[in-house]
Amino acid sequence: MDISINLDFLNQFLNFVIYAPPIVVYWYLFTHGAWFLLVTVFYKLFLDFFMLNRITSHIIAKYKWTYLAIDVPKGNEQTPKAVEYIFSHLAGAHKDPDLEEGVLGGFLQPWFSLEIISIEGYIQFIVVTQKKYRDLVEAAIYAQYPDAEITEIEDYAKNFPRHFPNDTYELFGCEYTMTNPEQSYPIRTYTEFEHSGAEVVYKDPLSALLETFSRIGKGEFIGFQILIKPISGKWRNWKKHGQEVVTKMTGAKTKHKDSWVSKLGLVPGMIFDGLAHAIVGGEAAAPEKTKDEAPSLMLHLPPGFKTDIEKVENKISKICFATKIRSIYIAKHEVYNKNRYAYGTTGAMKQFITENLNGLKPDFDKTGTHSHYYLKETRDNWRRTKLANAYIDRSRWKGGDEMLMNIEELASIWHFPMLSVMAPMVSKTAGKKAEPPSSLPTDRGSGVFKEVTKKQATPPPNLPM
Repeated sequence: MDISINLDFLNQFLNFVIYAPPIVVYWYLFTHGAWFLLVTVFYKLFLDFFMLNRITSHIIAKYKWTYLAIDVPKGNEQTPKAVEYIFSHLAGAHKDPDLEEGVLGGFLQPWFSLEIISIEGYIQFIVVTQKKYRDLVEAAIYAQYPDAEITEIEDYAKNFPRHFPNDTYELFGCEYTMTNPEQSYPIRTYTEFEHSGAEVVYKDPLSALLETFSRIGKGEFIGFQILIKPISGKWRNWKKHGQEVVTKMTGAKTKHKDSWVSKLGLVPGMIFDGLAHAIVGGEAAAPEKTKDEAPSLMLHLPPGFKTDIEKVENKISKICFATKIRSIYIAKHEVYNKNRYAYGTTGAMKQFITENLNGLKPDFDKTGTHSHYYLKETRDNWRRTKLANAYIDRSRWKGGDEMLMNIEELASIWHFPMLSVMAPMVSKTAGKKAEPPSSLPTDRGSGVFKEVTKKQATPPPNLPM
């Protein structure tokens, strides 16, 4: 091959790129193979857009949901560890679809909505799921709570106002996000709420939230909603990333692996570098030899830092879910008092914060119903409308991004109250023979807040007792 001919062609091409109009250069590159590069880079974006449109307009509309009210015995002494096993059981709904199932069949990973609601002070635990996963949910709960009552109810939120401003009701709320953007760091979990010197060893962190929920009155509603989707290690590559975080915390250096996009960007430089060596002559510089890496600094870390590493390892070692948390307060204009809800709920969530690792905080900036500065009232109503529809639809797409939480973290913020929880209006079973709870208010259901009407109230007769 004549090098002079190649250099002449390269010189002409560079002059064309530099001096020709940009539109001419772009068209030339596109018609001579650059279209393939664009398709390669942006195909995932177009595929995601196609799937989201197909999911929201066609697939979800066909789903049939069931709403299950959960009541546990009054003398419940099980810690959230039992609920941790329930979440492990629910992870059985996960599936990795192939190309045909995912694109043509429209498979969508199922998710569950774990809810704690307070209707005018009456508190109820609810699980919302597709009807085909009802047996999975009931089996998971009965396996840990044989005396629990799982009863089907109507959707309590179906008549909630979807548009604001509303003539009768006002709304306040937000979604919750993690205090640290590094989601491999865990929040404070129930295992850290033990007090060995007290008469009651375990202090239930949920008691503060339930106490706040029990303080509202007629014409008020509070809803706390946790959406969980079973995932694999491919979701945001969380498992591999978590291992890299642990490695970095121990002091060991991680090897950086270039993506295929960055490698593709190096090709022109490699070509020009090769041509330069061919023209100038000489041998390519040999890569420098690096010294052996220093051993891990784990032995020299402070004790507290070692504990943090163990907590991160514990988080990524357990089953994880893609999680979204939101909470709303709806009340009639004449009784609306957001302070009674906002401060108590935020304070209850602060119990799960570990300052040097992670925690949960209200995301008022992006998903909250309170704005500042210009067009304040219009923007507030738009945010209320958006949050109300996201809550009613149990939407995974509306609002902020999903978070990574494992079964221990989820069991810490959503579990059935223990014997030490004294909130008087929490719905609980009276015993093995189900009767209406004595604390069930008889004068409820004003406006959109309807009474939780239960269709069945006995566990299956073939349970092993």
